[in-house]
Amino acid sequence: MTQDPQHSIWDSFWADHASSENVFHFLLWRIRFLFSRAYAGRIFKYMGKNPNANILEVGCGSARTLHYLGDILGGSHCFGFDLSSNAIKLLRSISPTFHAAVGSAFELPIVEGEFDASFSIGLIEHFTREQAAQMVNEKIRVTRPGGVVGIMVPWQNSVYNLIVRKAFGRHWPFGKENPFRHAELATFMKTLGLQDVKIHVIYGSTLLGIGRKKP
Repeated sequence: MTQDPQHSIWDSFWADHASSENVFHFLLWRIRFLFSRAYAGRIFKYMGKNPNANILEVGCGSARTLHYLGDILGGSHCFGFDLSSNAIKLLRSISPTFHAAVGSAFELPIVEGEFDASFSIGLIEHFTREQAAQMVNEKIRVTRPGGVVGIMVPWQNSVYNLIVRKAFGRHWPFGKENPFRHAELATFMKTLGLQDVKIHVIYGSTLLGIGRKKP
């Protein structure tokens, strides 16, 4: 199994993120609601109404986007995997009906074509482009033909990346990141075989790429 070199950072992050005693995490938790609603809305628009859809979030963390998608679709079967046991503990406390388990984004313990949609939010930018491609290929593998695959990453040309992230310097709480440019993300997804790829800029800060697995 390929391990995340920043695994210890994320396990600590999710332990703190579940606590309201940390002011930074308290504020971040609420900002996350705003972005997660936007991601869920875009993915839902691409998927269409399907109350029986199986949906997977890889590297799910607290799975806020998955939570909103479950609400929108109504009765959807929601699954989340994360390498951090603290993240899975948090997810289970927030959404006890979800299927949540510790697992690597490089080797998902799921059969091929199991899901109608799979996505990741703020995951692949923490790895090399080659590793990112491996993880996205895993999402594609477990998605049914014609199903939806989504990827959210920081936008290279955003204020977030050019000013805010750099202002924190080595104190940036989210570990090392390799943001994407708009055209780069589109090419990246198409190269992996996804069709009908659309790239959305969310609040001038992040990119959400959505495509379909070949029928």
